[in-house]
Amino acid sequence: MALFGQRGFEHTTVTQIAKRAGVSRASIFWHFGDKATLFGEACQQFFVPFREQLKQSLLHVEAGERLPQIFSVHDRFVGQNRAAIQAFVRFVLESPELRSALQPMLLELHEIFRQDVKVTLQELLPAGFDADALATGLVSLLDGNLILGLVDPDPAGVERRGAALRAFASLLPLDDTKR
Repeated sequence: MALFGQRGFEHTTVTQIAKRAGVSRASIFWHFGDKATLFGEACQQFFVPFREQLKQSLLHVEAGERLPQIFSVHDRFVGQNRAAIQAFVRFVLESPELRSALQPMLLELHEIFRQDVKVTLQELLPAGFDADALATGLVSLLDGNLILGLVDPDPAGVERRGAALRAFASLLPLDDTKR
């Protein structure tokens, strides 16, 4: 992923990847068949830690503490993987081929994240509130913060947008009997 992010998909060669990985070109072709398949697998593996951290945040955390925990997992992952995320955005915007390869994976991850937020909100909101719509709204705000963070990486702006999201989430009418 580092090579793809630095050089772009088109300018990254299997020879460069093999050298960086300390393996032969033949073993890359043996295991993956071609550069596009290797790219897809590398992308899948890139998101494994995020998925695992989300699972952990849901397993043993009370619903009242879970929403901030989910947001923290997101913020930590984005902060630690800024260059790779910038590359993903660039790939999706610049290359129809890479967009079609990445789109299902990115949308699946997005939906898993949205569902985690929705389930948490369902546990916390009083009856009659649309947890699905609110989860979609919160995740959309996170999406916007992510993109703005790529354009404006100033820590003050990142913190301001994070504080705005937390303030918005604090306005949710959480049912204290469910906490």
